[in-house]
Amino acid sequence: MKIVKNYYNRFKVLNPKYSEIKLGIIVAIIIYFIARIFFAVEISGDTIISLVVFVISMTLHEVAHGYVAYKFGDDTAKREGRITLNPLKHIDLTGIILPMLILLSGFKFLVGWAKPVPVNFHNLRPHRLGLFCVAIAGIVVNFILAGTSLILLKFGGKYLDIDNIFMTILLYIYLINLLLGLFNLIPITPLDGGRIVYSLSGYRIREFYNKIERYGILIIFVVVYLEGPALTRGFIEIVKFFLKLAGIDIGLTF
Repeated sequence: MKIVKNYYNRFKVLNPKYSEIKLGIIVAIIIYFIARIFFAVEISGDTIISLVVFVISMTLHEVAHGYVAYKFGDDTAKREGRITLNPLKHIDLTGIILPMLILLSGFKFLVGWAKPVPVNFHNLRPHRLGLFCVAIAGIVVNFILAGTSLILLKFGGKYLDIDNIFMTILLYIYLINLLLGLFNLIPITPLDGGRIVYSLSGYRIREFYNKIERYGILIIFVVVYLEGPALTRGFIEIVKFFLKLAGIDIGLTF
């Protein structure tokens, strides 16, 4: 109950106008899609592995944001205990809802985010470089994990069968981290892509982002729901491209 109460209080702060109506819409969506998942999604070993990899990956993503902010002069995340590998410190209700929505929109992978680490951007020095580095830090970590797992997959394939549990875990680390990195590049706040554009932009674009940020989650919901199949096809092609580039043929089917 405390987690729910804290989330509601934070939601009201971010959405001072019509907060009850907006939250009601989100709750209705949650109930609807949880019901659909209960009847439509099959829980398998691969599902469990993907969930574990997803939670660990988004935890490392957020830790990277907090650590880089600390290195650029802001210790807010450190003081609040957010530079930690404990996933419970980083789980965000909305970021859990989004993967459910994505799965039901035809997207084949878990994509979402953790609770954003608190950063006082005014403390970052040098300011503009700090903004950019903090924004891109999580994506860089995801791409490093994806690249490392891809290399291990290539060399592991010489000695292990693709059905080996170790290879399966590596495959999910590659898939999930590549897709987390790509998804977070979408230039809509609160995704990192929006933060990156913000850090590189002038006054007018920053003002625009300041105005739409409170509606960012709803915009992302709409984009994912309407364009889920198109996003899936695009991301699948990128996934296969890097596998082929590394000379890996594992017969992926989607």
